[in-house]
Amino acid sequence: MSKKVLTVATIALGAALSLTGVAHAEPNGDPHKFYDFTTEFVAATDPAAVNAKAAGKLLIASPYGTSHTIACRGTNTADLYDCMQEDDLGWITLQKTETPLGTTWIYFP
Repeated sequence: MSKKVLTVATIALGAALSLTGVAHAEPNGDPHKFYDFTTEFVAATDPAAVNAKAAGKLLIASPYGTSHTIACRGTNTADLYDCMQEDDLGWITLQKTETPLGTTWIYFP
């Protein structure tokens, strides 16, 4: 009897996780939708910015640093093609620039 209960509970848990998206590990399955990539950025004024490229992080040159949400289109940091940052009035489009420290997204109000 307990094996049957355990099996049913396992199936129910698996179904619940697959419906919530927790079981799906890919953070951004659709490259045409904006997703929160804030954790993939380092503020240009942060001491960690010097090693951002080696750490696989992107730089953000913005008065908000990483304290405000940064949403991008693409599936990973290597293929991001459109990023925006939330500011006090809404969303501002960021401009992508290559620098010696790595890819930098610049906030131009």
